[in-house]
Amino acid sequence: MRQRISAMLDNLGEELTEDDLRFGDLVRRFENRGFGPLLLVPALITLLPTGAIPGVASMCAVTLFILCIQVALGRHSPWIPKRLQNQSIPKEKLLTGVGHAQPYIYRMEKLFRPRGIFLSVSPGKNLVAVYCGVAALCMIPLEFVPFAVTLPSLALAITAIGMANHDGLFIFIGMMLQLGTAYLVVTTLIL
Repeated sequence: MRQRISAMLDNLGEELTEDDLRFGDLVRRFENRGFGPLLLVPALITLLPTGAIPGVASMCAVTLFILCIQVALGRHSPWIPKRLQNQSIPKEKLLTGVGHAQPYIYRMEKLFRPRGIFLSVSPGKNLVAVYCGVAALCMIPLEFVPFAVTLPSLALAITAIGMANHDGLFIFIGMMLQLGTAYLVVTTLIL
């Protein structure tokens, strides 16, 4: 049975020993736990207060896109460019953000159960990954609008949690929220 997202986040503080964590190290901690947790890490970094740090949303968006495309192509272990791997994230800010998210994740996990599994296994997983990759790229122009990356980050986090729990309903909800991201990008760029 897969480890729950809340348990993975609970253990994160114990697993991290450095004051500044390299982004590549964080991704490697979650890579063997499936597509969902791998997507969740950068989505949470952007969704939480750490996303307000200039450049963090773009870094996470590029990372999400790279991960999504690799999943869409059927790759089993992620490749991340060295520049992104070496990007550091302050441990204290990451753990504070995770602490803020945990109560919501605990409540949401009570709602999860395996359903619509076709969206969390290939070929459905591959199509979801392409969709998520496009939504991740939408975060880059939204970084310059205050709080605008919240919607795509939330959508990707919900999709990631759905993937980790094989819950097609939550994957679908996340994908619908990602449609709102496209609308937000179009209206932001036109105005």
